[in-house]
Formats: sequence, structure tokens, C-alpha cells
Amino acid sequence: MKAICPFANLSIIQPPPHSSSSQLHLNLSSTPSSSSPIDTPSFSPNTPTENSQPQHSARGGKLPGGQELDLNQPVSTLLKLGTQRAHVKAEHSAGAAALVQGGLGSEEYIRWLAVLWRIYDTLELGLAENSSNPVLAPTYDPALLARAPALAEDISHLLTLLPSSSSSSSSTFNSSLSSNTTSLPPFAVPPFLEEIFVSPPEPLSNYINHLKSLSTSSSSSSKLLAHSYVRYLGDLSGGQFIGARVKKSYDLSGEDGTKFYYFEFQNRSNEGDNESKFDAKKRLGEVKDWFRKGMDEGVGEDQVLKADLVEEANIAFSLNTDLFSVIRLPSSSSSQITTAAKQKGDETESTAADRLNSIVWFLVAAGAGVLLNVYVQPIVSDWISGKRNGI
Repeated sequence: MKAICPFANLSIIQPPPHSSSSQLHLNLSSTPSSSSPIDTPSFSPNTPTENSQPQHSARGGKLPGGQELDLNQPVSTLLKLGTQRAHVKAEHSAGAAALVQGGLGSEEYIRWLAVLWRIYDTLELGLAENSSNPVLAPTYDPALLARAPALAEDISHLLTLLPSSSSSSSSTFNSSLSSNTTSLPPFAVPPFLEEIFVSPPEPLSNYINHLKSLSTSSSSSSKLLAHSYVRYLGDLSGGQFIGARVKKSYDLSGEDGTKFYYFEFQNRSNEGDNESKFDAKKRLGEVKDWFRKGMDEGVGEDQVLKADLVEEANIAFSLNTDLFSVIRLPSSSSSQITTAAKQKGDETESTAADRLNSIVWFLVAAGAGVLLNVYVQPIVSDWISGKRNGI
């Protein structure tokens, strides 16, 4: 029985009549490109290539580093426990830091959104094509979760804020796309975005090709659940914080330009009202609970599938971590990061030096006290006794 979304009765998230995946994604190719080996060095033990298997298999109840997993637990619990190490690694990339700090220029930020659009476009097409898969069906709700349409709206709006010379589409772009199977985006593609669609950077093409390869059969498509978990629960958990930073960094008003970070069930009409914030947080929690229950329902007690999904979720984190390398950091941000790191190092060295000086002075003072007690005290005592005896 499919898990029921707690907001299925809200008209705002009901899918439109006779809707289909083609209404969410324009000119989507039904023929996925051939897959390529995964190039994800950040998590080499967790990211097998076509010709090799992981050095450690979660099927044996262990992950790299010796972490043990109890495959009797629900898959939602296993995914949380089995990806903690990968999650920390993803959070500490320079690209992620620059994004959260709002340190990217307008064009580079739009370029990053275009990268994400390609990922979500591919993922959500694969989910739509395999929506009848019993593993995926309980969590398949594009009207609630789909991010590609929101990203397209944000990109379209942000492009209008750029000078016309920067935001106009190239006349050769459509002809360049006609030679491959890349989806035609529902927004203008100025020259600084063409690379993302015509000759994408390797981390992006690796991610897209991997998702397409999973979508080709019912057996492999079940692993798309791991990618849904990494992307959607990440958006539900931290998207609002990043959205607020983006809004402030790029001086955006209303929800235009930040729709990707929010979901339609969230009431943002009274952002300053404490009750509205509480309600929004409660709704987010309910949707995340619904998603986790849907995963548990779809996977059931299949321990082999549980282990495969834990490994696939680590691959998903690795691919996402590598994706941050696509961000071109401005020199100022790079120097700021370097300066901050140097200052932190200097502070650490200074703290260590201060502690050492304190220890040295303590030892000197203690030694002086001992000397005074051994040599000076007898002399002073004799002198005081002489005074008392009238000497």
C-alpha cells in the first residue's frame, strides 16, 4: 500500500489534471545516453567503476572504515547511519562554503543553478519513467517534490537581472543541442551557460550518465531511491537556510529567484510571524517523515536491497561532492578562504604559545617559591629571633 502524503488533501500541491512528466520537463529524450565509468575520487572505496566492485560491501553489514550496519533496521535508518561520513565530507568543500556564504557572482550562481537543473531534470525523468517500480512508487510525488520546474523559474528570473548583453541566448545554441540527447531547457541559455549543456564539465556528465544508467531497467532503477533520498531530504532539511542567505546576498525580494529552496506546501506569506514559522517547520518534518516511511514501505525487509541502497547513497554523496568542484570560485573568495584558514592557524599557534608561556612562568614562580622557602626563610627566622632576644 502506497504511503499517503500528509498534504495530499491540499489543493496547492495537487497535480494538474492530465499532467505528465512532459509538462515538467521540455523536449526530454527517451533514450538515455550510454553510461560511463564513475569518476569520484573523493570516496573511492564507495564508488565502484564498471569493471570493479567496492572494496567493502554493505551486503556484509560493514562500510569502509569498519562501520557496522544492522540490516534488520529500516532502510531510512540505515541510510542515515551509513552516509554520515560522506555527509560531513560534502559539507566541507570550498564550493559548498562559497555557496552558503553567498560569495559567488551573479553569473556563477546562475551557472550553478543550471548545473542543478540538469541533475534534477535527469533524476526526475528517471523517476517518472520508473514510477510504477514498487520501490519508488511510495515516495513518487512530483507535484510535491519536483525541483526542476522551480529551478527553471529561478534561472529565468535571475537572468532578467543581468545586463541584456549577458542574458541573451546564442543563435547557435539550439543547433548545438540538436546533435545530442540533452534536454532543451525551458529558459534562455546565454553564452556563459552553453558549456553546461553542450560540453558539460566531467563531474556533471558523470552524475548525469550515472543517473541515466540506473533508469534503464527495473532492477537498477530501484537505486534511484538513494539519489532521491540524498537530494530531496537535503533540500527539505537545509534548503531554507541557504535560500535565506541567497535572498540576502543577491538582494532578492519576495520568492522570485529562490523558489528552488522552498516547497509549495510551505506558507511563506507571513515570514515574520512566529506561528507561521512553527507551522512551516512542522510541515517540513511531516513531509520528511512521510518520505522516510515511504522508503521503508518500498524496500521492506529486503536486506540485499538495503545494502545496495546504502552503497548507492554514498555514491550519490560522492557525485554531489565532486559536483561542487564545478563552481568557479572568485579570487576574492579564494583569498578570503585562505586568509580565514591562515588566521585560524595563527590563532591556534598563538593560543599554544600563550599556554606554553603560562606554563613556563608557573614553573619559574614555583621554583622561586621553593628557593625562598629553602634558603631565605631560615635567615629571616634567625634575624627575627635575634631581634626578639635583643641582639
